[in-house]
Parts: sequence; structure tokens; C-alpha cells
Amino acid sequence: MMKNKIYKTLLLATSILGTVSLSAQELNKDVKVVREYNPIISDAYKINQLPGSEVDSSTFKPNFSYNILSKAMASGLAIEPITAARLTPERKTVLDKSYVKGGLGNYVTLFGELNYNVLRSEDFAVGLNVGHTSSMGEVKLEDDSKSEAPFHDTWASVYFRRFWKDYTLSIDADFQHNVYRYYGYQNIDGDMSYFNPLPSIGMMEIPGSDLLGEDDKQRLSSFDVTVGFNNKILDDSDIPFDANFKFGSFSNYTGVRENNFGLDGNVRVHLNNMFFDVAAGFDYYGTSVPSPDSPQYLFLDRKMTVVNIAPALGFQFDAASVKVGLDMYAQLGGQDDEFNVAPHIEAELEIAEGVVTAFGGIKGDYYINNYEKVQRENRYVTPDQNVQNSFHGIHLFGGIKGNFSSQTSFTARVDYSTFDNEHFFVNRGYVVSGSFSGVPAPIHQDNIFDVVYDDGTLLEVSGELKYEPSTQFNLLLKGKYNGWNLDNLKQGWHKPELEIGATANYEMFEDVWVNAGLYSIGKRYAYDVAADMEKELKGVIDLNLGVNYYMSSKWNLFANVNNILIGKYYQWNGYPLQGLNIRAGVGYSF
Repeated sequence: MMKNKIYKTLLLATSILGTVSLSAQELNKDVKVVREYNPIISDAYKINQLPGSEVDSSTFKPNFSYNILSKAMASGLAIEPITAARLTPERKTVLDKSYVKGGLGNYVTLFGELNYNVLRSEDFAVGLNVGHTSSMGEVKLEDDSKSEAPFHDTWASVYFRRFWKDYTLSIDADFQHNVYRYYGYQNIDGDMSYFNPLPSIGMMEIPGSDLLGEDDKQRLSSFDVTVGFNNKILDDSDIPFDANFKFGSFSNYTGVRENNFGLDGNVRVHLNNMFFDVAAGFDYYGTSVPSPDSPQYLFLDRKMTVVNIAPALGFQFDAASVKVGLDMYAQLGGQDDEFNVAPHIEAELEIAEGVVTAFGGIKGDYYINNYEKVQRENRYVTPDQNVQNSFHGIHLFGGIKGNFSSQTSFTARVDYSTFDNEHFFVNRGYVVSGSFSGVPAPIHQDNIFDVVYDDGTLLEVSGELKYEPSTQFNLLLKGKYNGWNLDNLKQGWHKPELEIGATANYEMFEDVWVNAGLYSIGKRYAYDVAADMEKELKGVIDLNLGVNYYMSSKWNLFANVNNILIGKYYQWNGYPLQGLNIRAGVGYSF
């Protein structure tokens, strides 16, 4: 019996050891590592609010402010009996669709604005902005005479988005109507006669009274619409695309009309960590001009088409990305047909994750200087201007961006470019007729501007710093240095060398916000056509203060004081801007 037990015990132990051995043989398999596991979240984007390197053109952002009204919880503490805690009811927060504001200011200024938005819709987004500003004040010119400087600005913008599961349709329409006067300094004598300096006109004698003009006002009117269509990016297997059709119409009081239309888009194809994309498009501009009897102007019809295509190949790594391609532009019509090409290389390297990123590259920039663009850049430019396009063939750039903390973000960059046909503005001058033989004929300055061109280089050093420690305070600092080096012109006329800006918003008391702004523009130079020499336009420091008081969730009062230091700033030679400027008004949301 004992032997049987021993035998059974040995047999059981042998079975267990055999089972363990078999198990070990099954578990002890070789594992071949094909590649290192690299977890990737498809189409994940890091949201990081950083100040941009350029200023945004001008999109409307309604300034609505909503506050959470916190109330204390009243709870009575007692041992016997225990009473229930009572909560003071909160005021319901209402997101209103519309906001309207209006007010008045010195220089006989009236203004008003309406904003409308469709809220809480998953299928649509609609926005409307309509406004008007009128001012009828006078300004003092450089010869201490006073001149009326009225202006009337009216605008309207419509924003529409239709969302589907995979696609988005967008429509943006803008209307602008600006009426103003050529009020700048001039020394044209209505009792004298002049010769037009334009060689294409020849030595045609012009009475000074014709140069002064019976009607010295101007009006700019434009309507632009852009229709876009794009798809939503779900993962790398999709092919994202974006297409836009543009149409615009422009006219002015002088009788010039310009129509334009264009089509542009881009598409990208992903191949693992590599992508290939192409951006292409064309723009057509047709300008029709009047045939005035006045010899002051020489109008020319202009029809121009610009075609662009930019293929590129990109690579994405864990902490870096590189994009290599070409920028190609072809101009057909205008003053000359031309073709331009430039390399396009961009790279980013994340030095410290979520803290510092370095970027840099080289590209080409082609600027279409159509009639409306130049007329709005300098509204006092001569109505018969016919500006050429500009090409910055080599544009080197580099810098860093990042966050010092969750409260502070920054951008610093350096740009260096070489350019052809960059344009600058100089006052038009007329030669006095009837001068004595052998004596140089004097030239008198008009208050309209001609356009001159030059080639050269431009060095730009810029930076931004944003600090937002709490929801009650934020601060933005900006600075930029511009170094123009021109082949022929003595200076980059009307271009500042240094620009500095600072803005801050602070909730001083409950429902009372204070904002401040400081802008400094360094000295600039204009060309004095009468003396044939450069003329210094002094720098200016513009200090602004404003306050907003939110009386309720519906009503608010506001006031702004601009140019507190009463600096005399000449935006263009002979055209001083308004001095101390005060505006106040009321706003209502509904």
C-alpha cells in the first residue's frame, strides 16, 4: 500500500514536471521585431495660441463680452436641527444674436455699427456686419492754413457657411463706399500756367485753375464676393482640397472702373510620412477708363491676367517638417508679359516640445498691384495711376516661436528679400511756364501722388510677445524694424524705419474694462518735388485710452480718446491726420 502511494506520488510529480516543461516550451518562443512601435494619432493638431508675424487684413470680429455672475451659497450651519442648504438662483446667461452700437465725437463725427450672427446651429453659420462713419472736421496744414478734411466711410460684410458631413461651402461678400476730399497742402497758383511733366503728354500748357479743379472730392466703391468649397480632413487616407472663386467690381468718382475674377485652390496627397501638394490659380483684371477733357490726367486701359502654380513635396517627422517646391508666376498683359520663378523651402523643428519651435526657409513673393489695391493703399494717388506688379524673388526668413508658460507666448523672426519694381509714392509736380531763359523753371507741388519704382533689398526684424495671466488682463507687445536699401532712390518714400506697438486690456472693476494702446512710428522721408530733395516726416507717438462699462447683459457704454499726446502725424506728405480724437457711445445686444 505504501509502495502504491509512493508510486502514485512519483507519477503525479513526473506529470506535473512534464506539464511545466511543455508549458515552458510553448511560452519560450522567439519574437521577431519588425519595427519599433510608434503610436500615431491620425490628424491630431496641437492648438497653440501664438501671436502672428503679420498683421490680419481685416476681418470683422464682434466684441461681445459675457460674464458668469457668481453668487455665494447660503448654508446655515447648526447642530440641531440640520437645515437644508439654499442656493441663490443664478441669472440666466443669454447669447444674443445681434449687437448694435453708435455714438459721436469731435470733428463733427457720427458713427454706428450693427452685427448679426446665427447661433447654435450645426448646419449653418451666418454673420452680418454693417457700419458707417462720417467726420466733417478741419485740420491745420504745414503752412498753418486750415483745410476741411471730411470723409464718409460705409461698409457691409456678409459671412455664410454651410456644413455637411464631409464638406463645407463658404460665401464671403464685402461692400465698401468711401467719400473724401483732396485736402492736402499744395502751392498751385490758379492765376499761373503750368506744363504737365508727363513726357507722354508733351509740353501742353495747363491753366492753374484747371489743376485746382472745380471738384476736388473722390469716391471709391467696391463689391467683392468669394465662394469657397472644401472637404474636412479625417485621416491621411483622405485627399484634402480647397477651391475658391472670386469676383470683384470697383469704380471711383473720376470714372475709372475695374472688374476682376479669379479661381484658386490647392490639393494634398499623403504618402505615409510624406505628402505632395499643388496650389494653383489665376486672376484677371480689366480696367476701363474715361476720356476726360482735362489735361491733368492721362488714362490708359489695362487688362492683365496672372497665373500661378506652386508644386511642393513635404516630409513630416516626429519633431520636424520640411517642404520643398517652386513658386511660378506668369503675367499676361499689363505693361509687359513676364514669367517669374522662385524656390520654396520651409522647415520647422520643435526644439522643446510645447515650448520652443524654430522655423525658416526661402520663397518668392509676387504682389499684384491692380488699380483698386493701389487706390486704397494711398487714396490720394492720382486717378490715372497704372502701377506695375512687384516681385520679391528671394525671400529668406527664419525665427522662433513658442511659450514661456501657459500665460506667455512669443514670436521673433528675421526676413530678408530682394525685389524688383517695388513702388513708392511722391507728390506730382508741375513746371511753371513763362520762366526767363537760362533760369531753371520752378516746380509747384500738387496734392496728388505719382508712383515711382526701384529695385533693392529689404531687411525686416520683427517680434511679438503676448502675456495673459488671467481673464481680467492681457498685454500684447509688437515691434518691427525695416531696412530699405534701394538702387536709385535716396529713400524708401513714406516707409517708416521703426514701428512699435503695445495694447492692454484690464478689468478695473466688476463690469468695467479699461484698454490702452501705444503706437510709435519712426521718422520717414518724402520727396520734395519743388526743392528736389528729401524731406523728413517726423516720427509720432500715439497714445490711446478707452473704457467700457457693461451696465447689464444688454447695455454697455464706451468712450475712447485717441492721440492723447496730440502728435501731428502726416500719413502722406501734405496730409496731416486729425489731432486729439474723442469718441463715445452706447451699445445694445439683442
